[in-house]
Amino acid sequence: MRPPYLKAITIAAPALILVISVAYAEPGAKERRRELRQIENEFTGRGAAMVDPSALAGLEEYLAAGLTRNPTLKAAFYEWKAALQNVSRQFSLPDPQFSYTDYLEEVETRVGPQERAYSVRQMFPFPDKLWIRKSKAFRSSEAAYHNFVKTRLDLISSIADAYFEFAYLSKAVLITSENLKLLQSFESVAQSKYSSGLTKNQDLLKVQVELGKLENELKSLEDLRSPVTSRLIALLNLPHTTQLPWPEDQLEMLPSDDDYADMNGLIDELRKNNPQLMALAASVAGSEDELKLAQREYVPDFTVGVTQIDTGPAVNPSMADSGKDPLTVMVAVNVPIWFHRINAEIRQARASLEAAELKREGAEDELLSRLAMVHYKLRDARRQAQLYNDALIPKAVQTLNATKSAYESGGMDFLSLIDAQRMLLSFQMTYYRHNANFYQRLYQIQALLGEVTSLDQSQGDGK
Repeated sequence: MRPPYLKAITIAAPALILVISVAYAEPGAKERRRELRQIENEFTGRGAAMVDPSALAGLEEYLAAGLTRNPTLKAAFYEWKAALQNVSRQFSLPDPQFSYTDYLEEVETRVGPQERAYSVRQMFPFPDKLWIRKSKAFRSSEAAYHNFVKTRLDLISSIADAYFEFAYLSKAVLITSENLKLLQSFESVAQSKYSSGLTKNQDLLKVQVELGKLENELKSLEDLRSPVTSRLIALLNLPHTTQLPWPEDQLEMLPSDDDYADMNGLIDELRKNNPQLMALAASVAGSEDELKLAQREYVPDFTVGVTQIDTGPAVNPSMADSGKDPLTVMVAVNVPIWFHRINAEIRQARASLEAAELKREGAEDELLSRLAMVHYKLRDARRQAQLYNDALIPKAVQTLNATKSAYESGGMDFLSLIDAQRMLLSFQMTYYRHNANFYQRLYQIQALLGEVTSLDQSQGDGK
């Protein structure tokens, strides 16, 4: 035979279960939970394994490692996970209260003495506070989700920025080494002419001075490798002693199509897809729910309770209803009479909503300003790179070859040959600097627009 108090619980439980089951009817939350599980599997799968530094050749490999290992990204992910778990918690009813009363002195009634009582009470917010709380919690989780997306895009942009800086350094070392070999060939020519008595030793001294300066530049560039790679190592959460190989990207190719020419289109795309603005929009919606919740404080909550009294047998056992246990139902409401508190909560919620709206407006203005500058730098880098590649470098090569031939035949002084070599080196370094700048700005603008295109897609015809 089941205990008597279970009768009361059986009566109250169906309503409680019905309300709680609705908590999982939010389609957006279900989709987010599915996405969260997928991302968490990536963190605990590939990200758990150690990365082989020798396999980090191209940007795609760096991104794949960074997106599963970076601790800042993981922290943003778990902040989103915590916010998403709060949705179910906010929709849950408070715990029901079970009370037991033992009559120290039994209350004698016609049907028998009342010995003890069992009660179950449940408070229900009225009328739609629970749904507003759930909506507010989901808005907060959406803000955390978009902050996670922003952190991910910022990480991609940061890895790309550090990678192309490393790629430029690799190219600068290579170009400087090639120019060093070129100067060494000039030294041989000057030495030969000096030995033949065709020139004085000034030319030989000049080329040796230039060789010393260029060797010093090369040494500085090679020493720069460690501090440049330290940023990549930190972003990928690798041991600080990791040695990274030179990148495979040669910075030779710019995209054939200009997908970011229309500034008006970029502004519309930023307003629609920027994750920071989407997070702030979710915060505004959450503040609106907070205002609704504060306004609902004028409406009382109610409590439903069921009590069963355990009654012993009557003095006369043959009496009708002898020992029958009475069952009572209770309904209670709170009385919201402290209007100064409720009014203060409403004013606070309105101020918070105004602050959230202004914060979003200010962030949009700042992002549009940043987009304009990055867009300018992107297009300027493309224009400069095309100028050096199509016009200046070919002319500098022609000038150097002509000057070298003229010097060998005695028709040009050695200083002109050195100047021509310096100009070619400067143009080559500047060309690859603009190429690296272009890709760095490209990933910055994609992060602002809430999109990321792979390197192969960006370059169009390949590397």
